[in-house]
Amino acid sequence: MSWIRRLAVYLDETFPLRLTVPMGVVHFLAVYLAVQALAWEGPVLLGWRSLPGSATVILLALLLRVQDELKDLETDLRLATAGDPAFRGRPLVEGRVTPLDLQLLWWVASLAALLLNLRLGWPLPGAAFATALGLVWLSGRWFFCPAIARSLLATFVTHNPLALVIAAYAASVALGDLHVARPPEGTWALLVAFWLQAAAWETSRKLRLPEAETAYPTYSRALGWRAAALLCAVFALGSASLGAWVARGAGLGWGLPLLLGTAACLPVWASLRLVAAPAPGRAKLRPWAEAHAALAQVGWVVALALERGVALP
Repeated sequence: MSWIRRLAVYLDETFPLRLTVPMGVVHFLAVYLAVQALAWEGPVLLGWRSLPGSATVILLALLLRVQDELKDLETDLRLATAGDPAFRGRPLVEGRVTPLDLQLLWWVASLAALLLNLRLGWPLPGAAFATALGLVWLSGRWFFCPAIARSLLATFVTHNPLALVIAAYAASVALGDLHVARPPEGTWALLVAFWLQAAAWETSRKLRLPEAETAYPTYSRALGWRAAALLCAVFALGSASLGAWVARGAGLGWGLPLLLGTAACLPVWASLRLVAAPAPGRAKLRPWAEAHAALAQVGWVVALALERGVALP
């Protein structure tokens, strides 16, 4: 099997482009257009920089996925050998793709992202891209602090904010288009709202009831399964609350805040249902967290387009 065919298998199973590409574009546009809405009252602009900007967000997400596979390989092999169902059948664990394949993919994706950003300008968004790429690279080496690898909570504190960094890159592209050096009021609240969606997703995917726990590090083992489930709900509610506050500050109507609150109710309901009546199937909060993030981000794009209008610069 050629390198291209092996990578096609890998991407289809771990980073399906049919999902990651549209959601990456939506995530970029949600931040990019919302920052503009905070800066002025006119229609939002869809500049040419949105194309390389969207592609960069997708590539940064791919880089995170690839290097997580590489840095966790020994652990994944051990868990798969022990029979953990979450790790059996993975392409890298089964040898259907090799570490060398993924290392090559990392360099190709990094070079592509670099080339895409050469013409986007300095200091914004050039400096933001360089910062994001540098932090992504460092995260693949546990920030040169081996102790991080031994603590899931330390990993969360050091690695999960990378979602905030990537959102900040998207905001920097908007600021570059606006030719302003300082973000408008409400920008950081907006970025934190998007980061909290990622935090809810992260906690949702590493939660198991006691009888399903293995050697795999989970938030339910570190915090207790009830606390982990409630933490996912808190992150979702925090995202919706901040997002609604920013939307009103941007002059948008009540439609978007209502949608954000409704979307957050999905992981909140799933979390409370699990706490009230624990069952193995109810511990799978990830689909609810993903639905929350997807609805919220699509909601931002649609609301901005309908209420502000979209213009070409």
